[in-house]
Amino acid sequence: MEIQVNKLRELMELLKPAVPKKSALPITAYIRLGEGKAIATDLETMVIADLPEAEEPMLLPFASLAEMLKYVPGNETIKIEAQNKKVSLVWS
Repeated sequence: MEIQVNKLRELMELLKPAVPKKSALPITAYIRLGEGKAIATDLETMVIADLPEAEEPMLLPFASLAEMLKYVPGNETIKIEAQNKKVSLVWS
């Protein structure tokens, strides 16, 4: 999946209300990308956003991704790939 960093930041802002700061269920700290959607839930609230770039399903830790995006210029394109239960992020 390739996406412009600014677009990913906007998406993260949309999903943020549904990602708990602390939770007894660690999976709720992740967002799901795939099948043209981005999904976040705290089991009470769910946010679903269209993301045509997301084809392969993957889970990403919301807080880690948000922290990393602080250091990437907004005009960059980021490539996110999931392989063998690992996710790699490359930007240029």
